[in-house]
Amino acid sequence: MSRANIEAAGLTDKIELHKKDFADFEAPQLKGVIVCNPPYGERIGENVDDLYTAFGDNLKKQYDGWNAWMISSNMGALKKVGLRPSRKIKLFNGSLECRFMKYEMYRGTKKIHKLVDKNQ
Repeated sequence: MSRANIEAAGLTDKIELHKKDFADFEAPQLKGVIVCNPPYGERIGENVDDLYTAFGDNLKKQYDGWNAWMISSNMGALKKVGLRPSRKIKLFNGSLECRFMKYEMYRGTKKIHKLVDKNQ
């Protein structure tokens, strides 16, 4: 259904869809945007902490220069991502109160990036 919608919108040259374990995925280009709707642990009671940790670890290793957005109602699991979000948007997915979090990925620490920005 997603592929059909992308084609109907004329965006096949702009949007790539992949179905595979995110931990095995490598950034296909120097920068981009990831939008992720991982399991919240609501449906079948699965433990999602390891999934969120792995997501954050792969973002740190592979996605310098990218922005990642994640929606979840599982606030505890969102903390397992291990990254500080640059934006938090409160919204609802059906009856579930969620957060849509933006993570700006960069190499090094935020302190270094603030110093570079001030000196330019």
